[in-house]
Amino acid sequence: MSNGLVDWLWRLLSPRRPTASQTSPFPEGRGPVRLMILRHAEKTGQKSDPHLSAAGQDRAERLADYIPQTFGTPDFLIAAASSKRSLRPYETLQPMAEKLGLEIMEDFDDEEIAALVERLRDFPAYSQRFGIISWRHSDIPALAAALGAPDGTYPAEWDSADFSLILDMTFPPAAAAGSVAR
Repeated sequence: MSNGLVDWLWRLLSPRRPTASQTSPFPEGRGPVRLMILRHAEKTGQKSDPHLSAAGQDRAERLADYIPQTFGTPDFLIAAASSKRSLRPYETLQPMAEKLGLEIMEDFDDEEIAALVERLRDFPAYSQRFGIISWRHSDIPALAAALGAPDGTYPAEWDSADFSLILDMTFPPAAAAGSVAR
């Protein structure tokens, strides 16, 4: 196993305790019970290339097996909206979608976090379910905060070289603070 994969697994499976309390945006009985937020897989390094690199495609394939085998089968998949500059969030989830027979919802751009949280809260299709969200690194901290993640349980700024960190958020049945592991 490569050091990168070992580091990724260690960080993924090492929970951190919340350092501050926030409230879940999901009232009792509404919204998902678990969300895993991950950054899209590796870029090619060419600014004009919107696709995953070979390493990114490999990571996407490994995630398609690893997440269901380790955490259970997700009920839904969400990717930041594709654009001419980046198809990577969608491409990261594509192998998992194909293996599990799920569609990837990509209705929201990176900055439309409030609308995404509202959709998760208000649509019964997400209620009491487990979902995976593939997002762009610069907006993951804002997404985690909007989902009620306590300060200190996620990076305030996502390292642009880090493609392996996954936030595992669980939401209690009542609208109390959830927990985040990374």
